[in-house]
Amino acid sequence: MGDFSRSTFDRVKHYVGVRLQQGVPLVDADWNELEDIRRFEVEAFLKWFVGDGVPAGNDGFRIQAAAGGGVGTIRLSPASTAGPGSSVSVDLSASTAAAALGFTTVNRQAARGLAPARLTGDAAQPFALSPGMTLVVSANGASPQTVTFTSSGFADLGAATAAEVAAAVNAAANRVTATVGTGNDFFVAGGDGSPERAGRCLADGRDAVHEGRIAYSSQPLYANPALAAAWGVPVVAELAAPTSGSRTDLVYLDLWDREVTAAEDDTLVDPLIGVETCVRVRREWTVRVRPGATRAPAPGDSDHMAGHAYLPLARLARQAGTAAVRSTALTDLRPRNLQMPPSTLVDDVLGTSATDYRQGLDRPRVSLRDAINALLAGQLPPSPEISVSPGEKADLLNKASVVDAAGGLVAVWQSPRSGSNQILAARLDPARPELGFSLAPPVTAEGQNIEPAAVALPGGDLVVAYQNGLLDGPATDVLMKRGPLGGLGAATAQQVAATASPVSDQRVRAVLAGDQVVFFTHQSSSTLKQWFYRRYRHTDNVFLDVAPVALSATGLTQRDLHAASADGKVWVAYADGTKLQILRFNPVAASGNPQDPPVIDLQKDFAATGELTVFVLALSAAEVLVFYDDGTGLTVVAGNNGTWTTVKVPDSDAADAQPAAVRDADGTVYLVSNRPATGGGSDLVLRRRTVIGGNWTPAQRLVSGAQANLSPHPFLVPDLGLWLLWVSTRTGDADIYAKQIITAI
Repeated sequence: MGDFSRSTFDRVKHYVGVRLQQGVPLVDADWNELEDIRRFEVEAFLKWFVGDGVPAGNDGFRIQAAAGGGVGTIRLSPASTAGPGSSVSVDLSASTAAAALGFTTVNRQAARGLAPARLTGDAAQPFALSPGMTLVVSANGASPQTVTFTSSGFADLGAATAAEVAAAVNAAANRVTATVGTGNDFFVAGGDGSPERAGRCLADGRDAVHEGRIAYSSQPLYANPALAAAWGVPVVAELAAPTSGSRTDLVYLDLWDREVTAAEDDTLVDPLIGVETCVRVRREWTVRVRPGATRAPAPGDSDHMAGHAYLPLARLARQAGTAAVRSTALTDLRPRNLQMPPSTLVDDVLGTSATDYRQGLDRPRVSLRDAINALLAGQLPPSPEISVSPGEKADLLNKASVVDAAGGLVAVWQSPRSGSNQILAARLDPARPELGFSLAPPVTAEGQNIEPAAVALPGGDLVVAYQNGLLDGPATDVLMKRGPLGGLGAATAQQVAATASPVSDQRVRAVLAGDQVVFFTHQSSSTLKQWFYRRYRHTDNVFLDVAPVALSATGLTQRDLHAASADGKVWVAYADGTKLQILRFNPVAASGNPQDPPVIDLQKDFAATGELTVFVLALSAAEVLVFYDDGTGLTVVAGNNGTWTTVKVPDSDAADAQPAAVRDADGTVYLVSNRPATGGGSDLVLRRRTVIGGNWTPAQRLVSGAQANLSPHPFLVPDLGLWLLWVSTRTGDADIYAKQIITAI
């Protein structure tokens, strides 16, 4: 500790400065009180007028999973500790294997006091090494040592294990020891390695700065009782999974200030006078974990220390017997995007609280300027486009996407990006829409699987059905999987339609009606072209129909069908080549025996030829809107208790195609379709049918460009409004995009 005569600062006295008088002694107490006053004012301002968290444009102190969950990584430490300090580093410019082993600009060096330093690579086995690659390492300031990787000691150098890499390092570098990560670790993100772009975080008015990226287990206080005793703080405990069951832990930032003397930093001694003059105050931080806790330490808690500031950073879900810490186990809790608007500006303009706004909640997805300009032009403002899941080869989107029971938008599509066509899915988290879509594990992984259909069950499961062969391929069947989104890939496939060869079961559609999922499948052969249905009761996982039941007559020359449900009734529309067929049925049989056929109590047909694209918007058990494109424009068939009207959508023509629609709670219908763009490609356009008068607004461009924009599918997402999924060829192949259409601010 420094040698001070006394400490005179008292915040209750409200002093704001110290004035030095002439002809009086200059004492340390006055100087130090001036410093204390200034620091107190700065911290009070930051605490009360800025708040806790991470500033805009900064991602400091994000808790991130290590590669492999921390299992199979490489850790470097000095072989011996010389003196009070220890360090280890990787020379990136001379190391051709550094990146492959997880050592980068933000993760190239580590230092600790009173214990060996630990540098953890952020890559997990297998490591893609090649003969002649090098790793140049230094320890405790000694000259660097070079490890050159050869095939010796490796079963496959191109897929090296962590144990093989550690053995090679230990054999070639006697001043550095390499070990293998066994889990129970994660990373604390900071900046890019430079002071100018360091990660920052405010806690109780104090600014924590983190230039690089450090593993939890590489922190100076981690399992280091000697340093903890020297600093007068608790050790950072090792992580451990629960011995049984599951547990949720809190990851939090611990921030405090401590004095540094010349015993630690010899530059504090002026070489011209040879004595220590002033000591320094250094801001320290460490990341700790409270097992089973939901909040950071508070006064009265055994782990709360006076003079320390605490801030929650993340929740960590642990399972017994699982050492790996995966990204799915981490939930970010940091307040983000700190700023200083007038206290009422956010509430008055955006209708949300400043606290929620600072945490990234309830923010408009477009600027108010863009929104006002769109409204002045009689249009709805769209948000910027986001890519759902870019990948090589064509992603094909039909109407299989859903809003799940938790309000997340789940995109479901087919893609040959893995070599053969498979069913993929990604989800937009309604609590964090700014993060975009997260790709789920593939729904299917073997063979050819196309034409997905999906429904979201009330309990949280998804049902995804698909065709297990190429379109018009011989002897194809329709299968389904059921489970949570992340577990569909491992779920057992069940047969929906498996008609004997040479008949092919294809083009599956699915709709949820009460406790039943109704599947519609198309059977095709040289003599048969017909639609069938089959009912599945999701409450007990039972098919009510032993096999698919005929819905249409044979001999269809078209096979476009769409279905939707409302109030437990199913509305179906399909093209048969000369007519548009519309029918309604109740999947719950009137006889009381659930295995009996459903009652088809309404059926209507309309003359309509050409390549029809049909979309059903079920409004209630009595009302339905059916949209179709007959090659001359968009037509709407409105049904209400058996009374039918047919209306052409104004200003639509032969260029319009692929209609899809939703209706909001106020009764406004939003119709999206595509049409050729001037100069090539195709646009997506939006029309609205007003509640009063039932008039259609002129077409508004939502997406335009020289590329093709196809397969629009709008959704009403709870608390997030109107969203649109579609396919675009802007990258050379087909990828899926999404955007929000702002209907309320």
